[in-house]
Amino acid sequence: MQLIKKIAPDLTEEMIKRYRVLKTVRLLQPCGRRLVVLSLGMTERTVRSEIERLSAQALVHISKIGMSLTEEGMEVLEGLETIFSALTGLSILEERLTDALGAQKVFIAHSSERAKKEMGQLAARVLSENTTEDLRIAIAGGSAMAELVQAAPESAVPMAKMVLPARGSIGRRLELQADTLAARLAEKLQADYRLLHLPDNLSPRVLEEMKKDPDISETIAEMEQANILLLGVGNALELAEKRRLDEAVRKQLEKDNAVAEACGYYFDGAGKVVYETRSIGIDFNDIDKMDCIILVAGGKKKAESLLAVSHSIPNGIFVTDEGAALEMLRLAGK
Repeated sequence: MQLIKKIAPDLTEEMIKRYRVLKTVRLLQPCGRRLVVLSLGMTERTVRSEIERLSAQALVHISKIGMSLTEEGMEVLEGLETIFSALTGLSILEERLTDALGAQKVFIAHSSERAKKEMGQLAARVLSENTTEDLRIAIAGGSAMAELVQAAPESAVPMAKMVLPARGSIGRRLELQADTLAARLAEKLQADYRLLHLPDNLSPRVLEEMKKDPDISETIAEMEQANILLLGVGNALELAEKRRLDEAVRKQLEKDNAVAEACGYYFDGAGKVVYETRSIGIDFNDIDKMDCIILVAGGKKKAESLLAVSHSIPNGIFVTDEGAALEMLRLAGK
């Protein structure tokens, strides 16, 4: 492809343009042409021309509700991703970051307004490649996990044994809670699921009493057998404030230089756990027993948090975007 680019730069530019249009339709489908124009910054005439060509090739289907990719369009897009990652330099960036994090693999989405949606699609594909009908999946809450669930395809046959929330979840936004996402993902994967509708920071006495409840104890037993963990990562101080932790705890987190939060655990820059909320959920001390851990977070401001958590999750699979990837390499001196 690099040689072709040298002798026919106009050809490769056309290919890249059509690839970008195809990829944008997949991210936004079903969508109108105007939305693709705004997302790509191309002229309406250019987008209309490219859509007509892609439609003539039966790669894009146009209907009253908008444009979407055909099955052949999906196959073409997925088949070309490796080539276009190399052409745009993303594959090299993925290799560098994989080495810097000591990760099993890194997948990077292009930085754009649609980066989170693209990360969700990348993460959903990683999940589908790593799950089988006898596995248990634990999923955390948050917007990144919501995009993953949204992107997960509907399955006609069981793709997992059970889906569980990674921790108890009570919050303001029901659609982003681990319970809700676990139920939705289970429906798509034709799997069973469990719920754990509990708040953070229970008193030690109440926490122990809760664990004795038959339903909760059964859910905890299933959690302990989880094979795959789907995890979002956030900024420690922002999450502490959002979850209304005591002022004293927030000051201590600041004093301990906490930079990351994942699944109720707060980490300093070296990946050391400096605080753990009193809640029922996945035990971070046991995650090295899991078959697969997929972390999803993007944006330059998440770079320090991702880097910190990577110290505690060797051999994880990271899904992020260009902005976070470049900043992590800078912070890591790579």
